[in-house]
Amino acid sequence: MPVAVLFATIMGSLRAFGVLLALPSLGGRGLPMPIRAGLALLLGGLLANVVPNVGAGIPAGWLPLAYAALNEILLGLGMGFVVRTVLSAAELAGRLIAGEVGLVAAPGFDVPVPAQEPLPSFVGMFAGLMFFLLHAHEGVLAAFARSFELAPAGAGAFSPAAGATLVTAVARLLELALRMAAPFIAMNFVVTLGFSILGRAVPKMNVFIVSFALRSLLGLLLLASAGGLFVQYFSGVFNQLPWQMLELVFRRP
Repeated sequence: MPVAVLFATIMGSLRAFGVLLALPSLGGRGLPMPIRAGLALLLGGLLANVVPNVGAGIPAGWLPLAYAALNEILLGLGMGFVVRTVLSAAELAGRLIAGEVGLVAAPGFDVPVPAQEPLPSFVGMFAGLMFFLLHAHEGVLAAFARSFELAPAGAGAFSPAAGATLVTAVARLLELALRMAAPFIAMNFVVTLGFSILGRAVPKMNVFIVSFALRSLLGLLLLASAGGLFVQYFSGVFNQLPWQMLELVFRRP
């Protein structure tokens, strides 16, 4: 294997590894790290041979080589972060919805697991399923391949507008989560307001117990009918992902 192709393969694999870290799996659990590393190496090797002008000049010395490798890893992580914000928005929306419908598990000392947070895990897996059904993974991979035309392997770096793009991605995370949870927040407000008036009219009635059951029932019914709304939100955001990924890419001189 020529040295230039080997260099392009390694640098392309480092950029691919960050993107693959963000891709979801249909089972709700991430792929093992060795498998992700193998896929990154395979993807980088393929692009080294099919994408035009994928290779850059090999840096002279270990320090420039390490600097180029660090830039490739950070660029891949940045591109993966943009993708991950959409999936994290679904999980955040699930936690907000769980709080509104009264399905919040008791807090623990360890990191929450799907068994402790069934509703956020369900919404997150639904977002991962839509990611593949709406062909968003194809757009992400196409943007990743396009990034090598904008910045060859070994010459990639963050663009001057990368900071604004990453801040926009975080803002989109919060916006999407609130938009998904907005109907449940409104439902909780209406139920609370109605039972507050009922509690003043019938003081002897245990309003809290009745409202808790009704809030959970209405919340689950609303969740069952909100799938189309969630898909509409995901479709619009997924279409913007490739362009936001490419906004991060810049070729170092």
